[in-house]
Amino acid sequence: MSKTPVVKIPKQEGKKHANLLFIVPVALVVLVVVIAAVLLVPSMHGEQSSAQKLMQKYYENLYAADLTKLPECMPEELRDTFEQVSTMGGVSSSVYLTYRQQMEEEVGENIQVEVKITSNENGGSTKLKSTQEDFPKASTVNLIDFDVTLTGDKGSTTMEGTTYITKIGSQWYLTTYNLLLNKKA
Repeated sequence: MSKTPVVKIPKQEGKKHANLLFIVPVALVVLVVVIAAVLLVPSMHGEQSSAQKLMQKYYENLYAADLTKLPECMPEELRDTFEQVSTMGGVSSSVYLTYRQQMEEEVGENIQVEVKITSNENGGSTKLKSTQEDFPKASTVNLIDFDVTLTGDKGSTTMEGTTYITKIGSQWYLTTYNLLLNKKA
């Protein structure tokens, strides 16, 4: 009997390339998903997911952006009343436009707004219970102190304020529209 020689067939290079052609796109897709998740997670929490974000949104829209977005900073139950008060029952344009114009006279146009929360403490169970009378879905009420710095073409000014903010669901809201600010020395 003759022996048939055993011939080793080298592995085909094509299989390596086929594996790479599969692995590389999958890795790229996974990488894109991870990057998107990292970038989108903060925005998924919402514009009012913290006291800082709420107050920045409110004062940014009041002094520099879109006045029509101010009601978004309040719970649904308060928005119609806010609209009525801010326009004196629909008789005039928004009184908040006057606030903006006064600030433009003081600091100039192209106003940049910076809000800094200086204190943020739980308002307590008594305040929560009284707030829940008007806003039943409220889960937390905090008392905050904050500074608002406005910088325009002609200068800047810093004001300070104190107010309660209310958490409803995962978002924070202002449950009053009478926010008094005092100029800081």
